[in-house]
Amino acid sequence: MISHHTATQTAKRHGRRPVIAFFAVLALLVAIAILAGSLPRLSREKRLIAASAALQRRKPVVIASTARLASSKDTIDLPGDLQSMVESPIFARADGYLKTRFVDIGDHVKNGQPMADLETPELDQQIAQAHATLAQAQASLKELQADIELSRANLNLANVTQGRWQRLADKGVVSRQDLDEKRADLGVKQAQADRAVASLATAQETVRATDANLHRLEEMKSFARVTAPFDGVVTARNVDIGTLINAGNGGASREMFRVAKIQPLRIFVNVPQTYVEEIRDGESAELRVQERPGEVFPAHVTNVSHSLDTNSRSMLVILETPNPGSLLYPGMYAQIRFPSAVHSGHALLRIPADALIVDKSGTRVAVVDSVGVVRIRDIVVSQDLGSEIEVISGLSPGELVISNPSDVVQEGAAVDVKLR
Repeated sequence: MISHHTATQTAKRHGRRPVIAFFAVLALLVAIAILAGSLPRLSREKRLIAASAALQRRKPVVIASTARLASSKDTIDLPGDLQSMVESPIFARADGYLKTRFVDIGDHVKNGQPMADLETPELDQQIAQAHATLAQAQASLKELQADIELSRANLNLANVTQGRWQRLADKGVVSRQDLDEKRADLGVKQAQADRAVASLATAQETVRATDANLHRLEEMKSFARVTAPFDGVVTARNVDIGTLINAGNGGASREMFRVAKIQPLRIFVNVPQTYVEEIRDGESAELRVQERPGEVFPAHVTNVSHSLDTNSRSMLVILETPNPGSLLYPGMYAQIRFPSAVHSGHALLRIPADALIVDKSGTRVAVVDSVGVVRIRDIVVSQDLGSEIEVISGLSPGELVISNPSDVVQEGAAVDVKLR
């Protein structure tokens, strides 16, 4: 016979089984949900790892040029900057407001061509006042001229009267006192005449000064029309209708226009020390710009500085090009080709200038060997030709030299080559 205690424990165990089964099923469902959520993430991570590995396996692409042997007689290619022959800011010579504007940026103008008209109310008032002042001075001049005529008439009368009284006094007809009075009156009339002459001279000077001031104001009024100082093109326009314009180029004044003379154009070139002896005044050259491929523009040397910059060891040379049709613009970057008279006696190895690596380790270049692996070479440079470099040692003809080497270009790195 089973005791009561044993029966109770058995009943409790039977009561726990459903609870345990419930939690077991719940744990299984949670595990399945976690596994289902982890699988896509693991798949994505696997794909990213594979893509990263593929990128790491991909070889960087480099641009390379072949080291070539140059002929004993060659040309010199140097970079240059195009600048306008003259570029002048246009300021107003009179105060006023911009009334009319005749030109805008990019317009071609001729010498003396109107560019703008100013409204000058204050100057107009000054001119009107100067006219009135001149008229007043001229009237005063006429009045003084009449005073001179009167003073001269009085002087003549006093002179005649004094002469008569002198003869009467000599005969004893009149007293010496009366004669002295006539002489004094003659002196007064003489002083009045002299004063009238001096006043007339002062009035004449006043008229001339007033007339000169009027001409000055009228000349300033002529500057109310702004004209082009030379043939050129408008490169800047900083004002518009109604803008307050101040005369001059200082203080609150504003540059109205900027005009550049672009026919001909000047080219500034820095010639390396090696070639300074070959550049002469009047020497011809060829000009090329990247924006007009295949076109060659003639140029000639007009100025040579005959002095080298101590930093770059180069000499400034200025050339001119006619620029027919205004095809070239100031500020363009150009390549200038000079004919070279260098006879080295043997062929020289040349590489692009952008292939140089200059650092604390010296002057080096990166080359690609026959199996596509980068090799860093120490070289010795003979001359800098601008776009190219002459190399004495460290390279062999036909080797592929990497241009503009990046940080990935290291010794032993595998690369894909794209020939320039």
